[in-house]
Amino acid sequence: MRVGQQTERRRRAGNPLRFVLTVGGAGALVLACAWMYLDGLGSRAQSLAAAGEPNAPRRPVLSARRTPDTLSFLTRTRAVSSSIGEVTAILPKGACLNIHWLGQQMVSVATDAPLVPGSVMKLVTASVALEVLGPDHRFETAVRVTRNPDGSVADLFLVGGGDPVLTRDEYVATEKYPSFNNTRLEEVVDRIVAAGVTSISGRVVGVDTLFDAERYVPDWPASFHGVEAGPLGALMVSDGVVTGQPVKPDDPALSAAQELSALLAVRGVPVAAGAAHDVLPEGTQELFVQQSAPLSAVVQEMLVNSDNNTAELLLKHIGLARKGLGSTANGVSSAMEVLNEWDAAQGVVMVDGSGLSASNRLTCGAVMKILDREAKVLPALLAVAGETGTLRDLLTNTSAEGRLVGKTGTLSGVKGLAGYVPVEGEVPLEFSLLMNKTGIDNRSAYRPVWNRLAESVGRASASPRPGDLAP
Repeated sequence: MRVGQQTERRRRAGNPLRFVLTVGGAGALVLACAWMYLDGLGSRAQSLAAAGEPNAPRRPVLSARRTPDTLSFLTRTRAVSSSIGEVTAILPKGACLNIHWLGQQMVSVATDAPLVPGSVMKLVTASVALEVLGPDHRFETAVRVTRNPDGSVADLFLVGGGDPVLTRDEYVATEKYPSFNNTRLEEVVDRIVAAGVTSISGRVVGVDTLFDAERYVPDWPASFHGVEAGPLGALMVSDGVVTGQPVKPDDPALSAAQELSALLAVRGVPVAAGAAHDVLPEGTQELFVQQSAPLSAVVQEMLVNSDNNTAELLLKHIGLARKGLGSTANGVSSAMEVLNEWDAAQGVVMVDGSGLSASNRLTCGAVMKILDREAKVLPALLAVAGETGTLRDLLTNTSAEGRLVGKTGTLSGVKGLAGYVPVEGEVPLEFSLLMNKTGIDNRSAYRPVWNRLAESVGRASASPRPGDLAP
């Protein structure tokens, strides 16, 4: 046994080169086969890539060029989202909150809960009016006359065209949120005088037959009548107020005729038989037609100042345009049809155009759909935080001051805020907040929520841009 083992060792030791060549040759053969196989795969992969080149992404997912985009997105959205928890932590029960930016739903709380919106409902009225009537639509108030045999004016008729911002300068000076983009009654008087009218031997007559005769929305409490809104009509001057009278009269067309008569008298044009409310007879002669500012400007006045009368008259205009009769019911029906077309009607109950009714319902989801749809139009038509309208004295000393634009909503136990934070060169951040809770309309209850929300969304910024982060 020992002799055989020694003999075997001598054989191996005597042929080391043969052993190495044998093992190396086998390995080389394996490597050559593997190289040929992989080379064939590479050729096929190259052909497939060439065939699919038109659909290939312009920038690979892990490209260094994509990294600045990702970092910009993450940095900016994190600046907002990092403080959202502070807002949701203090939301009362009976609240919904949505925040959306850069294609990301940053927060969604009770999105589909139908809540009382207060004047946030005006966002619906505004958007539907712009859709149905068009942003360039103008309201027309006609001045017509009958003449005596000698050619002098017998009766002068002020024919209402549903202009909701026909006002007298003295009235504007008394408003908490002064009207703007309005149609000045003083300019109407100037044009009457310029037309050669020196006296009126009969009456100044207000005509308001364009709409129905319903002066108030039936659902409103009586305490709102003539205070929060109404009496409504196709001819309203200064929201129906007569200068010098402490109580608003019940007939807005008569009030308009009285205001016009008073201004004519100041200009030296006496009216022998005073003011009246009547229909337009046959055979009148048109002196001129006074046009309002474009609808977009009227909508801006309504949203910035939360003008209830403007909202209700716009709703009647919507009904007139789509149904042939200017009434609140027709306006509501028409508006709901439009919301259905926009897929934004779920959970919505609309009773009026102003949001004064506690029977109205909106969801944060519906509001967000409207905000998203109108993101190119509405931001320029809303109140600015800390500067204008109903936001003039709110959200000051927050990062959103001077930037956030929105629509407020207030009723007893109701507080709402919805709108945008515009971002230069980017889509705006959109948000919607509705709160229903006893006492939430008290400053001590809603302002902490609003201020934290404003501080959070006010961090939306265009910086850093991808170019700022590129190598």
